Amino acid sequence: MSELKRTGLQLRAATARDCAPLAQLAASAHSHPWSEAQYQQSLSAGHHCWVLLDSDKVIACCVVSRLFDEAEILDIAVSPERRRQGLAGALLKAVSAELPAEVERLLLEVRVSNRPARALYHKWGFSEDGIRKNYYPAGKGAREDAVLMSLALDDSQS
Repeated sequence: MSELKRTGLQLRAATARDCAPLAQLAASAHSHPWSEAQYQQSLSAGHHCWVLLDSDKVIACCVVSRLFDEAEILDIAVSPERRRQGLAGALLKAVSAELPAEVERLLLEVRVSNRPARALYHKWGFSEDGIRKNYYPAGKGAREDAVLMSLALDDSQS
């Protein structure tokens, strides 16, 4: 989290009042964004959601579901005007540091076509474990494959 503190940004747990700004962020960042209701349902389901704030404006988020010794990133978004500033990597590092010590592996899915995100995850140490066929909705009723990725967490990652 120290990287984020140096930037003057604030990372905190999301609350129900963050769901509308989260949906706005998602609409600007994703082709098939989560709705306000989906963020609310995620929080109600007990998922951990972090928001990254700049002067009280949500500029990035990460939603994580935990099951036993694994955690899965369900959603990660960075405001388009704040991309390519290292925020996604800093957010991943901060969120991993917030995970309980017993979490040994971090999982995620990413669109095959999302080359910038895949490059970031590779740089951060994630490996590609497989393909989930036709996982994501795409334009005109088509579907897009997801790349399954994982990162083994150890003391050096946090």
